[in-house]
Amino acid sequence: MHRPLRETMRECELNDVVLVKVCFCDPDYLPSNHMLTQANKVRALYFLVFSCTASWLPIFADHLKAQGLTGIEISVVLSATPVMMLLIQPWYGALADKIGIRKCLIASTLFAALSFLLFLLQGEFLFLIGATIAMSVFYNALQPLLDSVTLGLVQEQPNLNYGSLRLAGAAGWAATGIIVGYFITSINTSVIFIVSSLSLLLAFFIALSLNDFRVDSNSIAPEKQNLQAVLKNKMLLYLLTAVLLVSIGATTIWNFYSIYMKEIGASPTWVGYGLSFQGLCELPLFFLSAVIIHRLGIKTTLLVTLAATTLRLFLYSWVNNPQWAIAIELLHGISWSLFWVVCVESVNSLVPQQWRATGQSVLYAVYFGAGQIAGNFWTGWLYDQQISIGRIFMLNGILVAVVAVLCAVFIRLGNQPNSVS
Repeated sequence: MHRPLRETMRECELNDVVLVKVCFCDPDYLPSNHMLTQANKVRALYFLVFSCTASWLPIFADHLKAQGLTGIEISVVLSATPVMMLLIQPWYGALADKIGIRKCLIASTLFAALSFLLFLLQGEFLFLIGATIAMSVFYNALQPLLDSVTLGLVQEQPNLNYGSLRLAGAAGWAATGIIVGYFITSINTSVIFIVSSLSLLLAFFIALSLNDFRVDSNSIAPEKQNLQAVLKNKMLLYLLTAVLLVSIGATTIWNFYSIYMKEIGASPTWVGYGLSFQGLCELPLFFLSAVIIHRLGIKTTLLVTLAATTLRLFLYSWVNNPQWAIAIELLHGISWSLFWVVCVESVNSLVPQQWRATGQSVLYAVYFGAGQIAGNFWTGWLYDQQISIGRIFMLNGILVAVVAVLCAVFIRLGNQPNSVS
C-alpha cells in the first residue's frame, strides 16, 4: 500500500541506514533549504535596518545644529529616542514574547518607515521632539526584535552563530555611509530621512515572509513577571550596569561624530567615508566573534573590547585632522562589534529561553535608552560650556577605563554562551 501523500515525513533506508527524511506537504520545508532561506532573510533585514541607522543616527545632531538648535536643545531631541527605548522597549519585548516576534517586526518596520517622513516637514523645536518620539516608538524595537529572531534561528540551526548573521548589518552600515555623505554634499541633510524610510519599507516586505519565533503560550508569564524574573539575576545586573556606563561614554561617538569631524576640518563626504569605514571594520569582527570568544573566553573578550573603547576615545581627543580620525575607526570593530556580541550572548545565556526577547529588550533599553539619555545630556551640557567634542572624548575615555577595571573585579561570566558556538 502507498503511504498518504500528505504525510509529513517518510524515512528512506538504504543499506539498513536511515539517510533522509522527505517532506511531502511542503517541499520548501526541507531543513537545509528552509533554514538557509530564513538565514538569508535575517541577513537582509539586518542590512536594511542598519542602512537606516547609518543614514540618520550619526548625522541627526548635525542636522539639528543646522536647524539652529543649541547644544541642550539638540540633547533633548536626541534623548527622545533613548527615553522611548527606556520606557517602552522592555514591555515591547514582553509583548513580542506573547504574540510573536514576526507580528511586532512587521508593524515596527512599516510605521517606522512612515514616521521618518515626518522630518521632511518644516517644524520648530517642539515639532522635532514630537516627530522623534513618533519615530522612536517603532524604530527602537527593530534591532532587539531582530536579535531575538537571530537567537531563535541559531538555536534551531547550531551551525549558525549570532555574529555571522549580524555582520550583514555592518555591511549595510558600510554601504550607506558613503552614499549618504555624497547626497548630503549634493543636496542637504534632509536626505537622511528619505534613505531611512526607503530602507525600512524594503525591510517591511521581507518581514512579511519571515517565519515566527515564539515560545509555548503556556510558558509565558505576564509582562511584569517577565521583567522581575529577568532582573533577579545579580550577574546580569552587574553586566547591565557596565553596559550603562559604557553607553554614556560611547554615545558621543554615535550621536556627535559628524560635529566632531567637522570640528577638525572634515567635509560631509569625509564624514561619510568615516561612517562607511566603521561598517567595514565591523565585518571581520562579527564574522570571527564566535572564534574569538571561544579562544579568549567571554569575560576576557569583554575586557579587550573595553580597553579598545578607552584607547579609541583617547585617540579621538588627540588627533586634529580627518584622515587620522578615520584611521582610528580601525578600533571600531573591537570596541563596538565584538563588545555588542559579548553583551547579546551574555544576556542570552543569563536569561531563561522563554524570556529572551524580554532580556534583549532590557539590554537595548539600558544601552540605547538610559545610557544614551545620560550620554546625550552630558555631551550637550559640556558642548554648551564651549568644550570641544574632542575634549569630551577624553573625559569619556576615563569613564570607560574605570568601567574596565570594575568589570575585571566584579563580572563573572561563563566561558562560552550557548549561541556563540
